[in-house]
Amino acid sequence: MGRSFRESLKDPNTFTITYELVPGRSTRRREFRNIIAFVKEAARDKRLHGVSITENAGGHPALSPEVLGREIKALGLDPILHFSCKDKNRNQIESTLFARDREGLHDLLIITGDYPRYGFMGKAKPVFDLDAVHLLQMITEMEKGFTLPPEAPGGGVRLPPMPFFKGCVVSPFKRYEAELLPQYFKLNRKIAAGAHFVITQVGFDARKFHELLLYMREERLNVPVLGGVLIMDQRLARIIYRGVIPGISISKTFLDRIEREEKQMGHRAALIRAAKLIAVLRGLGYDGVHLCGAKPIYEEIAFVLDKAEDFFPRWQEFLPEFKDAPPDSFYLYRKDPETGLNLPERSERADAPRLPLSFWLNRLFHDLFFEPDRKGYRLARALACKIKGSNLEGLFTRLEYGLKGLLFDCQKCGDCTLAEMAFLCPQSQCAKGLLNGPCGGSRDGFCEVYPEKRCLYVRVYERLKAMGEENKLKVGFLPPRDWGLTGSSSWLNFFLKEDHHRHHLPR
Repeated sequence: MGRSFRESLKDPNTFTITYELVPGRSTRRREFRNIIAFVKEAARDKRLHGVSITENAGGHPALSPEVLGREIKALGLDPILHFSCKDKNRNQIESTLFARDREGLHDLLIITGDYPRYGFMGKAKPVFDLDAVHLLQMITEMEKGFTLPPEAPGGGVRLPPMPFFKGCVVSPFKRYEAELLPQYFKLNRKIAAGAHFVITQVGFDARKFHELLLYMREERLNVPVLGGVLIMDQRLARIIYRGVIPGISISKTFLDRIEREEKQMGHRAALIRAAKLIAVLRGLGYDGVHLCGAKPIYEEIAFVLDKAEDFFPRWQEFLPEFKDAPPDSFYLYRKDPETGLNLPERSERADAPRLPLSFWLNRLFHDLFFEPDRKGYRLARALACKIKGSNLEGLFTRLEYGLKGLLFDCQKCGDCTLAEMAFLCPQSQCAKGLLNGPCGGSRDGFCEVYPEKRCLYVRVYERLKAMGEENKLKVGFLPPRDWGLTGSSSWLNFFLKEDHHRHHLPR
């Protein structure tokens, strides 16, 4: 093959194959030498179109991906650098992107990132200054030619365009409707923000893989999509079953099957299973696959690719082997009784739960005073103009946050998004403070970081659905939090257009 990653994705006749490398915490151990040996063999074989490199996978510190990326590029393979939001604020993100441009490392996989875990002398502080949609939008502006804000040093200068090629991720393997639909809706936002390609989370349900393709076609999300294929042996399967890895799950039935197969065939069973799934995804119409989970031993990857090629002509035979999902899983489309996949017809959805009285009271207050076409808005804005800068501003701010602290556990961000979030606060109720949709780490509707709490976006979806407004999660763009507003009155900032409403928001 020998084609670049970008070229392969743009060619509809090429089935793109990438592989995920997970660097460790040192370049002086045997594991790093094994990675370099793997890349050399892959470059000679020419069947991989790119090699992605994780960034602090699992929330733990590791070798920075650009270091390995430079070496991989020099060896003749395209590196795809994972770029997460968890460890860097927006200024460091921008600086890092300038460095990636200088080094010619333009292929990026944009992710929210796993919540930071153990590091030097304890747990690290999470950042999440931007979410994945924000970051995609920022890079899109850099691709066009980034204009410095007028208030910044050297402001108003337009920087030359930078040729980034960025992708995003999505998980179709969510159990419940209120967990799944926000994933798809966020994908709409990611592609609107400029994602050039999509890679799925890993899973073992062919119907879910097929569902994503139907959704993307229905929504006209015309970007290439790679299916995530996990090469999972018995050891890794047991870890995933325990729920240790955010966003990935398997059933006890599937775990038992893996243990039986490995007892009969050894490690070869994991390789053959991956090869069958590659054949299935190719048959379904995926543009390629993203391999992960295996140790960097190229002989094993070559075996998987050889077997996948052999299996492809009879890919439909393997569909019954990939239906690992809880029996109560929600599917967006009706089941095709002949193939076991999906028909292009939406399935029925359950009724939304009843909304609490507090929601209706909050909505009434908002509609009276915060909708520009209402008389109450004009009165409130006139009052805000008088309070701003007066001796009453401090008292007014304390009264606002005293009330909102009781009702919403308000974090005094000064840039309130309650109205956009069905009166649930993302700053206090999402561990990552995400503004444009959920991360992929939830499990059965519960938070990756605080498993006793339901995911914020599950609750937001349920409330919006009850109003017939769930599509609000699909369109629009909420800008990142302006930290300069922290502690100031969000009400005054709203009426004086000093909060996120001052931006011309992309649609």
